[in-house]
Amino acid sequence: MSISIKAKPSRAAGRSPVPSALSLASIEAAVRRRLAGKVKASEVIFFTSQLSLMLEVGTSLSAALRALGNQSRNPAFQKVIMAMHQDVEEGKQFSEAMSRHPAVFDHVFISMVKAGETGGFLKQILDRLVEMQERRQALIAQVRATLTYPAVLCVVCFLVVVFILVWVLPKFTAFFQGKEAILPFTTRFLMALSHSLRTYGWAYALCATGAVVGLKLFFDSEAGRLVVDQVSLRGPVIRRLCNKIYTCQLLRTLGYLMESRVPLLEALEVNRPTVGNRYYRRFIDQISEEVRQGGRFARPFAANPFVLDSVKQMIATGEEAGNLPKVMIRLAEFYDTEVDRELKTVATLIEPAALVVLGAVVGLIVSSVILPLFRLGQVIQ
Repeated sequence: MSISIKAKPSRAAGRSPVPSALSLASIEAAVRRRLAGKVKASEVIFFTSQLSLMLEVGTSLSAALRALGNQSRNPAFQKVIMAMHQDVEEGKQFSEAMSRHPAVFDHVFISMVKAGETGGFLKQILDRLVEMQERRQALIAQVRATLTYPAVLCVVCFLVVVFILVWVLPKFTAFFQGKEAILPFTTRFLMALSHSLRTYGWAYALCATGAVVGLKLFFDSEAGRLVVDQVSLRGPVIRRLCNKIYTCQLLRTLGYLMESRVPLLEALEVNRPTVGNRYYRRFIDQISEEVRQGGRFARPFAANPFVLDSVKQMIATGEEAGNLPKVMIRLAEFYDTEVDRELKTVATLIEPAALVVLGAVVGLIVSSVILPLFRLGQVIQ
């Protein structure tokens, strides 16, 4: 007589290991993104430049990564570098090690490094990447410098107006009480606004906070980003400048990728996620479809209404001459200078305009207080 005992299936044994593996992968990716958020663009530029220098003097890639990791003062970036060093030590390609940190190294960076590894000219690729990153940071710094001054003036103007309305104007209200009939409209309006701010200041603060949060949520939404993309390409003032910036970014990245022997279709696919404007992403899709069907690269450029005529002509000439990467890089360098010049021109125009607006607002408020005092003095006499 044999007795068979059936063991109860264990809950732990019945679980699939896939969810735990996926959760671990998601946790690891979240940790990497969090660490990458603490890595500055200037640190990536310095790392790339130092790595290129160490490779030039004959240092092995693994030793260079270990040395740069030990020298890094940013703990987050140090962990990223040491993780890449560990991957390289285990036999992985440098580009593959970089791809595990997409928040630090974007698609273009990884693709160019991969092309340099394949072709045996990694040092030259790193120099190109340093140049690209430095130009990008210079553009960002120039835009910020252009917008900082008017932004500061607007804040100062707002604070001055609030100070006058809340603390200065009420001191003159006693002189104007009962004499509203002879006061100009601007004075009566400012008196009413001053009373409203002092009485319902909490409501104004709440509405201002709600407006800021609402605008932030709107511009982060799909509809808000669509509005920003449309205004940047069709706005009456910034249209030409934004088109130059987007075109310059597209041409430089494609030119460097193709010069690094990355195939055109792959270069277009890699470049697409790095373009912030959706209309230019659609433009890249049109170029990819045209090239995939055996058409000419210059045809979508000729049909695009946002691309400058000089760019269309030069792209067509470069394609016919068989030297498209060089032409695109040369165009990017030319429009770099153009963008820098136009940003400086905008800055020189914005500064006096902002000062005039600030002076006009303050002058209007002061005149609305001083002139009625003279009028009251004449009436009393």
